[in-house]
Amino acid sequence: MNAPTILISGASDGIGLALARHYAATGARLLLLGRRPASGLGESFFTATSYCRVDLAQPYAHAIVKRFLLHQGIERLDLLIHNAGLGYYGPLEQQPAATINDMLAVNVHAPIALTHALLPLVERTHGSVVFISSIAANLPVPQYAVYGASKAALDGFARSLRVELAGRARVQVIHPGATRTAMHARSGAPLEKLGWSRFPPPERVARAIARAIASGRDETTIGLGNRMLRWAGRQLEWLGY
Repeated sequence: MNAPTILISGASDGIGLALARHYAATGARLLLLGRRPASGLGESFFTATSYCRVDLAQPYAHAIVKRFLLHQGIERLDLLIHNAGLGYYGPLEQQPAATINDMLAVNVHAPIALTHALLPLVERTHGSVVFISSIAANLPVPQYAVYGASKAALDGFARSLRVELAGRARVQVIHPGATRTAMHARSGAPLEKLGWSRFPPPERVARAIARAIASGRDETTIGLGNRMLRWAGRQLEWLGY
């Protein structure tokens, strides 16, 4: 049996890097996307044939990725994991317009554009398109309003796409909770106030994500506490709060 071919966006840090380590240990063929230069990435699986340095905030990013896969002779994908994401913490009126645009580009536009460009490769294996969303999609997240909206938009896209692709490819959505990654610091969030040090490490979250993908379930929320939070958020939405 051939090793699966797996593409992971946002693979140079955080959950994406932990996912890459997990799947590398299983012998999968990895195709990794990230913004950092390969020279600064210590893992042996970041090679010229596996790593595509690309800024997903750019409108032509999907074309760069598609060309990279073509040059590597990639004709099929078993898993397309949309993990890359940006966050920004602070009142909406204080957020620079460029930051909002970048968040929407990376969190919403890039997954849609990449799926559009690479779907034929996934369909050849009857594989899975996996969206790493967030419990923020179903919760009020003051100071993170645009981030929460972007994840809600991603959920909506996946929900419709799942019906559209029935029998051709699987569409899975996974909702992790807060994870101990550098995204929070980059977003400008007050780490001590958030209790960042108590968040689960990305390695643990990545293992749970891999199990959720293997289960084949349409939607999974990681962790009992997060499942309760997401349920509560959906009830508040239903009640009109």
